Amino acid sequence: MLHLRYFVAVAQERGFTRAAARLHMATSPLSQRIKDLERELGTELFVRAHRRVDLTDAGEALLPRAVDILERLDAIPDVVRAADRGRARQAVVGIAPEVSATVRDTFLDDLARQHPDIRARLLPASSEPLLRELRANNIDIALVHGPASGADVRTRLLDRQPVGVAVGAKAIGPDRESVALGDLADIPFASINHDAAPEIYRNLDGLLDRHGVRKRITLTGDNFAGLAHLVATGQAFTLVGLGEGMAGRLFHGEPVRILPIDGMRASISTVAAWRATRAETDSLVADLVAVADTLEIPAPSPTAGSRVDP
Repeated sequence: MLHLRYFVAVAQERGFTRAAARLHMATSPLSQRIKDLERELGTELFVRAHRRVDLTDAGEALLPRAVDILERLDAIPDVVRAADRGRARQAVVGIAPEVSATVRDTFLDDLARQHPDIRARLLPASSEPLLRELRANNIDIALVHGPASGADVRTRLLDRQPVGVAVGAKAIGPDRESVALGDLADIPFASINHDAAPEIYRNLDGLLDRHGVRKRITLTGDNFAGLAHLVATGQAFTLVGLGEGMAGRLFHGEPVRILPIDGMRASISTVAAWRATRAETDSLVADLVAVADTLEIPAPSPTAGSRVDP
């Protein structure tokens, strides 16, 4: 293609000296490139006079086609950039179970408004598996339950829900509007596998021990359905966020009471987590982080002593 560009310059300038100046090169190598092109095509393209260079018939035929080829070639970067601007960017967003609908929808709505070219695909999982996927660069940003740690992991607090007790209606009675953890010492505390959020469950174990709750039932994997069965039948209790997170969905239609805890201000935090190095080098992650940084979550309005029994 360079040979065609040299040919067009000489043809339009009608001379090697002016063409060489236009191309920012010396006259001698330009003349050699034209000879190479003529040799390749098997015909002369210029009539060389002392002070003037004219096109041969072959040169006249080649010139408009060469100009068209070069114009198309020069337009390629603009075509590629335009296509890239119109292409949707795909983002993988991890989301943990207790993330409220308000946090989820506010984040997705703000993302759609600020970056309509980004398409978010949600990846539901527990917090620790999501953080592993984040560190492996398999997801771009994660909405998880804090604290979230790691040398390259950065977080922003999005929401904080007070924690309450979910307990079978028959096990607690109809008149209680709140409950102390010590009142539940005879009922096992049930939870999913602690690998889902090791740091949270480690702190939780210490809290339960301090209030005399020693019995534990730990379910395999993310067995939330099994957890609902144990709580609804009075064989265990569990702790849940009092906001609009997973509790209402988990115990919908079950004879379960969700009560605030007396004398304690426990809470579950939702944070946005991302890798700092990716936010510095990947514009997609940087845009996701910018949305999380400006997220404004409406204040929750939990109802104390709520029932989810039919």
